[in-house]
Amino acid sequence: MADEVTHTGLTDAQFAVLKMYCKIDQTVEDDMLEALISSVSTQIASAVQTGTAPESLLAKPETRDRFFTAVMKQVKEEYDYRGEGADVMRYPLLDPVSAIVNQLRTEVSDDAND
Repeated sequence: MADEVTHTGLTDAQFAVLKMYCKIDQTVEDDMLEALISSVSTQIASAVQTGTAPESLLAKPETRDRFFTAVMKQVKEEYDYRGEGADVMRYPLLDPVSAIVNQLRTEVSDDAND
């Protein structure tokens, strides 16, 4: 089934889109990519609201696409700059990712207050 979650909280279709976004066309790096997805999605979900699971943001239609976009952007950044360490000055989250986090914060906190 195309919507079955199989890749660290992502569906096969989402994983394929993320690989295309990162310009990866082989499977040899899938394990590393899944580790990056896990780390990044947890980091972003926690930035939205402490204790929030990435799966909960991916499950809601109103947050899914923006959360997935934030994950794609941050995973690509981590993938592109892996191993460069202190050679490149980088912030923990990209500016577009921080903007998405701020949008989601208001929506998730509204849900918690309902």
